[in-house]
Amino acid sequence: MPLATTKIWPVRDSLRRVVDYAANPDKTEYSGLAQALHYAENDAKTTLQETAQLVSGVHCRPETAWAEMRSVQEQFGKTEGVVAMHAYQSFKPGEVTPEQCHAIGVKLARKVWGDRFQMLVATHLNTDCLHNHFVINAVSYVDGKKYEQRRSQYQDLRRISDQLCRENALSVIEKPKGKKPLPLYQAQGRGEPLRYQTMREDIQTVLSRTNTEQDFARVLRQQGYLWRREEGRKYATLRSLDGGRAVRVYRLGAEYDWPALERALAKNFARYGPHFYDLNFNPKYSLQPRPAYRPPTRRYRCRGMFAHQKSSLFRLYLYYCYQLGIYPKRPAPRVNWPEINALWRDIGKTLEELHLTSQRGFSTVAEVKAHREVLAGQINALFQERADCARQLRWKKPPPEAAQRRAELTRQIAALRKEDAAAQRIIEKVEKTAACREEYRRQQERDKPRQKRRDKDRIR
Repeated sequence: MPLATTKIWPVRDSLRRVVDYAANPDKTEYSGLAQALHYAENDAKTTLQETAQLVSGVHCRPETAWAEMRSVQEQFGKTEGVVAMHAYQSFKPGEVTPEQCHAIGVKLARKVWGDRFQMLVATHLNTDCLHNHFVINAVSYVDGKKYEQRRSQYQDLRRISDQLCRENALSVIEKPKGKKPLPLYQAQGRGEPLRYQTMREDIQTVLSRTNTEQDFARVLRQQGYLWRREEGRKYATLRSLDGGRAVRVYRLGAEYDWPALERALAKNFARYGPHFYDLNFNPKYSLQPRPAYRPPTRRYRCRGMFAHQKSSLFRLYLYYCYQLGIYPKRPAPRVNWPEINALWRDIGKTLEELHLTSQRGFSTVAEVKAHREVLAGQINALFQERADCARQLRWKKPPPEAAQRRAELTRQIAALRKEDAAAQRIIEKVEKTAACREEYRRQQERDKPRQKRRDKDRIR
C-alpha cells in the first residue's frame, strides 16, 4: 500500500518555437510549461463537489500562472531548455481529505521553493491516492537564475514532506528503497550471476560447514574471498581475492551481518562440537576411536611370478590403502568462481567487439573513430525525434502512434549506444596494445648495450 511519496523531474520546451500563447491561445500548441500547467489544472481532476477548485498559486495567480511565469522567463531571456520543474506528492488512500491534502501541498511548496520561485499547486482527486502536483517556474523571479536540480534538493523535498506528514499524523516511508544500479539491472537481464547473490550463496555454503570464525574465514579464502573483521574496524567486510572493492556484509542482508553470522556459528558449535571443520575438510580426522590393540603385522617375501612384479604389487597395495581410507585422498581443486564470472563477462564483450570488427570490416583505428562519429550523429538525430514524440505525448490529445514510435526509438538508441561502446573498447585495446609494444621496444633498446657486454664476457 503506497504511503506519502514525492518525485520531481524537469519539463523541457518543444523544439518547434511557438507563437506567443497569451497573444493567440487558440492557435498555439502548448509548450512544455503550458502542458504541465494544463495537466495540473485539469478540471476533471481538481474539482471538489463541483464548486471548489483545489488549485493555488504561489507568487502568481492560478488563472494567469502560465503567462506570469512566461513573462519572468522572457524578462531574463531564459525561454529555452528546462522551462519548469514538475513534482508531485501523494498520500496513503483514505488518510487525508482533499482540503487537508491541498493545504499540506501549499505548505510544502512555500517551504521548499517559496523564497525564489513561482509555483502552481493543484490537488488531483481522480485516483484513490490523493496527490498534489507542483509546477515550478525554472527561472527565479528574484535574480533570474535557473533552478539547479541536485540530489540534495530532492532530499530536502522528501524530508520536509515527511515532516509535514508527521505533524499531521500521516504515514511516512521510513526507509525508502533506492533504484537498482543500471549495470546490476543489465546483468540481471542477461541472466548473469549477480555479485551480491553469489556472495550470499557462498556464505551460506561455508556457514553450513564451519562453527568458528577462524574456520569460517579459512573456508571463505578457499572459495576465493578475503574475510576481514578486526577490532579497529566498524564493519565486517568481504572481498574477492582477484580484486574489486570490499563489501560490508550487512549490505547483503540482515541475516548476513556479523551478529547473525556469529549466532549461526555458535549454534553449529553447540550442535557439532569443536571438530566440525575437521569432519568436513580433514580426511585424516575421524571421530571413531582407534582400536586399543593392533595385531603385529607379518612381512612376506614374494616368490614365483610376484618376485619380478614388485612395483605393480606395490601400486595395488596403495590402491587398497586409498580405498580403505588409510591414506588421505587428494583435496578437490579450488574453483575461484568470482574470477571465472569476471572472465565470462570479458568474453561476452570480446565477442561483441569481434562481431563488430568483422561485420564492419575495420582495418585501422581511424575507420573505427570515423564510425563512432557516424554513430554519434545517428544517436543525436534519434534523440531529437524521440523528444518530439515525448512532446506529442504531453498534448491534450496525443497521436495514437506516438507511444509506440517512442518505444521503437528507445530500442534503436540502445542498440546504437551498445555498438558505440564496443567501438570505444576496440580503440582503447588497440591503443593499449600499441603502447605496450612501444614500451617493449624501448626496453629492448635499453638492454642492447648490456647484452653486448655479456656477449663479450662470454667470448673472453
